[in-house]
Amino acid sequence: MKKKVLTILSLIFLLVSVRTAIHPKEDLIKKAHQSMDFTEYERAIGYFDQVLSTNPNQKDVRAHQGFAYFRLGKYDDAIRALNEERALFPDSLDAAILLGYVYFKQEKYEEAAKLCQDYDELLEKAFREEAKQKKLDLRSKKDRAEFEENYEYFLDKISKKNPNLGLPYFILGFHHKKNGNFEKAEENFNQAIKKGYSSVACKFQLIDIELARENWQEALAKSRIGLQIEESKSEFYFLMGYAYYHLGEIERAIYCFDNAFKLRPYEVETAKNLGKIYFNQNKFKKATSFLKKVLNIVPFDYEARFLLDRSSNEKSMQKEEDKPRITKNIVDKVDLEYKYVFKSDINHIITVMNETALSLLKSGHLGKAIGLIRIFLEIHDFSPDLNYNLANFYRMNNDLGKAIKYAWRTTELKKDFRDAHDLVGNIFFRLGDFENAIIAYQKVMDIGPRDALGYYNLGCVYSAMGNLDNAEESWTNAVSHEKVRKVKTKEKASEDELTRTVTVFKASVAAKAHDGLGRLYLQRNQSEKALEHFEKAVEIEPGKPDLYYEIGKIYLDKKNTKKAIYAFERYLYLGGKEEKKVKEILESIK
Repeated sequence: MKKKVLTILSLIFLLVSVRTAIHPKEDLIKKAHQSMDFTEYERAIGYFDQVLSTNPNQKDVRAHQGFAYFRLGKYDDAIRALNEERALFPDSLDAAILLGYVYFKQEKYEEAAKLCQDYDELLEKAFREEAKQKKLDLRSKKDRAEFEENYEYFLDKISKKNPNLGLPYFILGFHHKKNGNFEKAEENFNQAIKKGYSSVACKFQLIDIELARENWQEALAKSRIGLQIEESKSEFYFLMGYAYYHLGEIERAIYCFDNAFKLRPYEVETAKNLGKIYFNQNKFKKATSFLKKVLNIVPFDYEARFLLDRSSNEKSMQKEEDKPRITKNIVDKVDLEYKYVFKSDINHIITVMNETALSLLKSGHLGKAIGLIRIFLEIHDFSPDLNYNLANFYRMNNDLGKAIKYAWRTTELKKDFRDAHDLVGNIFFRLGDFENAIIAYQKVMDIGPRDALGYYNLGCVYSAMGNLDNAEESWTNAVSHEKVRKVKTKEKASEDELTRTVTVFKASVAAKAHDGLGRLYLQRNQSEKALEHFEKAVEIEPGKPDLYYEIGKIYLDKKNTKKAIYAFERYLYLGGKEEKKVKEILESIK
């Protein structure tokens, strides 16, 4: 009996020992994946190291470490970890795909292509393993027929485990295209589409192959198909513009490039091509407009600067050899797509990232807030709120080229996001691109036809353009639609709602609109109307000194000394900047 009890106790002790050996390892892996999800890559690597210290042959761990090292910019460590994984597990699809991705991102295209050439064999082994689990023997004709009949089912199963199956084919397609082996390039790009890689990215490259062959009409035909069936249109309009230009159909080329630019107004190569085309047509005013847009987004684009200088001096036709050539560098600047698989709830991650970034901003760490969201959006850019906040952060940092890119992405993700369209308009206004600012603010009005702030902003754009009639109409609408509200800042996200905005919403749009109308009427020498609006503005916001300064000047011109003195004294009391000047005016009229 005693022996039996001891045996049972020994078994219990053994089970407990096994459990305590397993659970910590599982816990560490869970913590590592959570750290990866929240872009805490150093911490994730540490957890994975602890796992490997107890079990050096744990599958996939080194592959995950490889991704973490890559995200930290430690490329040699990433390559080492991935090669170790492949040495231990030669059939690892994850490690092979990721290693090819790392090589490509380092511009080691030959190494990436060489690695991907063996990819078919790895994928075939993965298919065989799935078939084996379904008890299919591919040596059997009957089972092989069943396997082929259910090929999509097996592909879907493998894709769920690794959503990047098409990436190696894209790398190979790009490699063969660059080397002029167009047939193999086409074959691989088509395989990439079948295996789930971005259809738009692959078709973009397939059309470029036709352009390289100078098959202009075929390129146009494939671009039109892309326009019809793909959600993203800008790429196809761009390549159509390039094809039409080389066919000598310049007006059609302009139409296509213009559409491409409207769809992605932060894409400088499109704007530069339009500038070059107008320059070559001796339409220097139009050329200047687009070249300025390029320089507003990329201030150090020396080619655009050179052409802008030439545009201001050119008077006659250009010699053919001196004419700038349009380009399509956008096709070869490939931002390879690698889909990271989250282990945690993505909505929870987004909420935490958003709140953390806003906390960093409030504590004065704008650069850290930018870095946090930017790094996260590199692995998941489908959150309109995070894109919106990052655009706002870049705007605060006066990095307007990046700000417009993320603001525009926000509008793509959520077309009725009113604040995002408003932000787009604000950034374009600051860039001096008034045409696009008007388009953005008009979208704000489409979403909220009675939006006072939208009308006010639209008025500011028209005023900057010198279009005083439209400015007057817009500001008048702002006044009529305004609902005065108190200053309010959203501090923190509620449980069921993300904090979206980092903008303080001012108390009164109407006050600003009255101010704008007052200055507009001053430009027209209509001082009575100007005075009416300035006085309405101070009724709403009595604490703005500049308004009293304008009121004082008007009353001074009207010889109403008493009211002029009152206005100027209010200006001084409220701390106006022109203290010395106003004191001199008061001394002269008292």
